[in-house]
Amino acid sequence: MRIDVINPWGRDAPADWRAGPPVPGAPGHAPINYWAWAAATGGQFHQDPATVTTDADAIVQLLRWRSAANLRALKQLKACGLPVFVSWKESGQEQIAEQLRWPWRRSALRAVLRLADGAIATTEPAIQHYQEYGLPAERVHFIPTPYPFDVPGWDFARPLAERSGIVVGSRQFDVPSRRHAEALQLAGTIARAASCAVTVFNLDGEAGRRRVLKLVGTVSELRWIERRLPYPEFLQELARHRLVIQRDAGWVPGQIAGDALLCGLVNIGGNGTTQRLAFPATAEPEAAEATLTETAIELLRDDAAFNEAVKTSHQNAEAAGLSYRSGRARLAALLK
Repeated sequence: MRIDVINPWGRDAPADWRAGPPVPGAPGHAPINYWAWAAATGGQFHQDPATVTTDADAIVQLLRWRSAANLRALKQLKACGLPVFVSWKESGQEQIAEQLRWPWRRSALRAVLRLADGAIATTEPAIQHYQEYGLPAERVHFIPTPYPFDVPGWDFARPLAERSGIVVGSRQFDVPSRRHAEALQLAGTIARAASCAVTVFNLDGEAGRRRVLKLVGTVSELRWIERRLPYPEFLQELARHRLVIQRDAGWVPGQIAGDALLCGLVNIGGNGTTQRLAFPATAEPEAAEATLTETAIELLRDDAAFNEAVKTSHQNAEAAGLSYRSGRARLAALLK
């Protein structure tokens, strides 16, 4: 089975993974998020509908705000004779609402859904929108984007002796749904209780530093990362910690929790798909802040509890279709 993915006439460069997933650091996009459906099945990622061939078993077309382009590309892809499924490229709750803000976009979405063979939802809000705009429930398929933690070379986990402290996995103050300020406050509370270090990302210069310091408060050690890191380097940095903390409330796919799976961390907080499937005990809104704090302190202090939590997260992820192996099984079932 091979699934090809396309972002029609978008800025994302094509990728060819027919020989298998790339190694970390290879040129091009990492095989995560929507790219993972192609990478996990030996498929290709396309930029131009004209490059799509009938070698694939199905196509997943990513939907963006360009309504006319979405429909034009879908008609061209359907002419190939392959099943074509659609999926929002930006599938968080607020992201979808913004893309459906205008009547002509809503009308175009209905036309797209009438023509598509089905839709793949990666978040809970996406399920609701596909059904609201005309797709019957049996043609809406909830399939999360997988992570290659079961692929050789993509296991970034370090021995426990090489890990310490917590890292804040968010950094955008200007996006309210990220709840970056709340994540920093929670990190400071946990760090003081557990007497551990906190690592933060700051790309906002001195003003960002002042704001971070005010929110985190006094901790035993505050580590700063103030440049953009290539993805493999980012994962290596993440893997130096025990916990990653974030409070994203946007109902997004949840990449930072997927990164935690690759690095053998435990994700604390957030309501994204990956958080809720792989780390349900510390996902929100069910887990209150007091619960998050108590659990985090235990995982920082108790090696056995930490190791068991990491093991459980991978078992949860495998069962939910978040590994490449189980993700392929979900896609195969879709085609049947």
